[in-house]
Amino acid sequence: MDAEAEKQAAILRAEAKKEATVREAEGQAEAILKIQQANADGLRFLKEAGADERVMQLKSLEAFAKAADGKATKIIIPSEIQGLAGLATALKDTMASN
Repeated sequence: MDAEAEKQAAILRAEAKKEATVREAEGQAEAILKIQQANADGLRFLKEAGADERVMQLKSLEAFAKAADGKATKIIIPSEIQGLAGLATALKDTMASN
């Protein structure tokens, strides 16, 4: 194989690697969007079911647990559980407006 053919082969390999990386990132982005949509649908369902503040607090705690999932070195929980209720209400309102 001459130098020019080798150069073209290297370019094609690099382009293929780039395309694979882009497609993988697009797949991950699509998965994230589906998860977020499912979360929004769940919050909408809770709102429509008339979930009270206690249910929203529980859902907030579950969200914190998932966020930690053993990989985080720290997790900060507000000293007042009402802080979680406020977070849940804000999330619920944000999802409802979408």
